[in-house]
Amino acid sequence: MYSVILFIVSMKFLREDKSAAEKAIAKKICEGLFKDKKVLWLVSGGSNIQIEKNVMDMIRNHAQDRLGGLAILPIDERYGAQGHEDSNTEMMRQAGFAPGNAVWIDVLMHGLPFDQTVEFYSEVAGTALANADVIVGQFGMGSDGHIAGIKPESPATTEPDESTIMGYNWEDYTRMTLMPAALKQITNAYLIAYGDDKKKPLLRLQKHDRSFQKLPAVLLYELPKVIVYNDQLKGGGTE
Repeated sequence: MYSVILFIVSMKFLREDKSAAEKAIAKKICEGLFKDKKVLWLVSGGSNIQIEKNVMDMIRNHAQDRLGGLAILPIDERYGAQGHEDSNTEMMRQAGFAPGNAVWIDVLMHGLPFDQTVEFYSEVAGTALANADVIVGQFGMGSDGHIAGIKPESPATTEPDESTIMGYNWEDYTRMTLMPAALKQITNAYLIAYGDDKKKPLLRLQKHDRSFQKLPAVLLYELPKVIVYNDQLKGGGTE
């Protein structure tokens, strides 16, 4: 019972502009870099892409000479040829994401078959997680309550799996995603959820009354510190 209360306290809902989220994420990453920490930034696609571009610009402006301590890895990716139009990494590239001397890993870079790409992604992610002192996870959330590439009732939620990465075919994409065992290593998590279509999953997340299979975002309660930036809710209640 105590551990559940601890997880709930660790999640804070902030109803603020996206710029507040950008500044908070950039500050956390820069703090680690200026302390000579190895920082791993796990990035998401979709509506997070422009935010991540803006965060990266801030980091370059404030910690240009520290970028060698930063590694960037996608939380999830859609399988295909490198640079395909649905690739999260390619969409970041098209948005002008410019990491400078930081290490930015494109898990599609080798053009391998699906199973081998999942294996490569898993090896790279495992090494990055093991070597990092600070792990910043930036999440989006779908209107169905999914985070990363973990869709409700998908194999990523319904099959016991302690692996770092899982790949599976779904109704929209052939997906590859970091799994709970890896995501639980995140030291500082930020969930960015803006728009009317996010109100219902945000309310369900705040109530914490759905299973992981039904609402994958509840996994965030198992992380040590989560800040939810949104335009719907704040604190422990609604407005």
